[in-house]
Amino acid sequence: MGQDRQRQVVLACCESAREAGVTPGLPVAEAGGLLPSGARVEAYTPESDAEALRAIAVWSRRFSPVVAPDPPDGVLLDATGCGPVHGGEEQLVGAVVEGFARHGLTARAAIAPTFGCAWALARFGDAEAAVVPEGGARNAIAPLPTRALRIDADVDAALAEVGIERVEHLLNLPRSTLPPRFGPDVLLRLDLALGHAIETIEPVRPSAPPEAERVFDGPTTRWDALELTVRGLLAEVCDALRARESGARRIEVELDRSDLDPTGFALSMSQPCRDARHLWSLARPQLERAHLGFGVEGVRARASRLGRLPHEQRERWREGAAVADAATERAVAELTDTLTNRLGPGGALVFEPRESHVPERAGRLRPVGIGGPAAQIDACPRHDRPTLLIDPPEPVRVMALTPDGPVMSVNWRGEDRRIVACIGPERIGPEWWAGDRSGRDYFKAQDERGQWLWVRRDTADGRWSVHGVWA
Repeated sequence: MGQDRQRQVVLACCESAREAGVTPGLPVAEAGGLLPSGARVEAYTPESDAEALRAIAVWSRRFSPVVAPDPPDGVLLDATGCGPVHGGEEQLVGAVVEGFARHGLTARAAIAPTFGCAWALARFGDAEAAVVPEGGARNAIAPLPTRALRIDADVDAALAEVGIERVEHLLNLPRSTLPPRFGPDVLLRLDLALGHAIETIEPVRPSAPPEAERVFDGPTTRWDALELTVRGLLAEVCDALRARESGARRIEVELDRSDLDPTGFALSMSQPCRDARHLWSLARPQLERAHLGFGVEGVRARASRLGRLPHEQRERWREGAAVADAATERAVAELTDTLTNRLGPGGALVFEPRESHVPERAGRLRPVGIGGPAAQIDACPRHDRPTLLIDPPEPVRVMALTPDGPVMSVNWRGEDRRIVACIGPERIGPEWWAGDRSGRDYFKAQDERGQWLWVRRDTADGRWSVHGVWA
């Protein structure tokens, strides 16, 4: 929404809002009555939109190395020579539309001999994804409205007054009659779309990742020389990261060998890091295992993944407890980094809770550093839960006072166990939206050895199983 004199009006809306009857220019108060509950209405901020559009342009570099934002809602790609890489221009334009759809954005795309022709077809063409062959720009834009030429609204209105509504009407008029009445911009826009004038774009140029390199006078296998070099390169990369107020999530170290292909290793961090000491502690074991061949001629260190890490003064401006918490968090991060780099990507796992009351769906284990920090949600019910969950549950034979419990004895893993204490049942209902049809009754049962079992009974078929144990 935006301000129009003394009113707040809708400046742009999504397709769902249009289907509800909302249109640009409608007062926000009236639009609120048409929208369903929970609809989001946000203020228009040009700076945020420009920043988001530039981020989209940077993301679009996966389709073409030359990409420029086209405010307010477009991106221009120079696809020259990119078609064969993606299997053809039809596959390329389809990949663009699908790529944006995966991120929740509705996109229309066109590949044409000129930027002007592609711009016109993407916004005013009939197809969601279109490809215009070389020499076909004239026929492609002829049936489109004149505003597809990117002319001013006043000029477009002046053309409409004399019955010129489509591009083909302009193409049929003598060129000399257009500038005196409608200005020179009409011919320029027409020539840009047809390829008679040159149009260039200013592509986005993302800053290069921090990198440092050393080249030796000759091949060397001396450990002390390689140690000093790698430590120095990591320190240089950390200095560059500090200047950007960033930290590295991944650093790649490459060794150029004199007789073999380059070799190297990568350092993965669970949190952005620019501590040269910690990075060297991760790099040293991998450098010791590297095959140096007949000698290393050069070393290169590059931070390939970055994360925001602003400056902060911990000791002077924080209280004692806050300093201790920060130190603990930093120590845990360094420990997980060490485990991950020595044991592999799956060597250190973190528990990630999920919003589910079903025990086996209440969380999952994922590798540290993948998917961001664990979600801070109260996903599990506030009840006693076993320390070890058995998945899938193991069937047992149960003797109970009644068919529904309580449990008197169980035969589990071929062994009879007499139950001396039983708590329950606790009813856990099915997640019908996930396809479940049966609920469960759970009993916390202690056997004669003192071990507590989490015994489960399915309400649909009456089958018993052990779903967990307390350590």
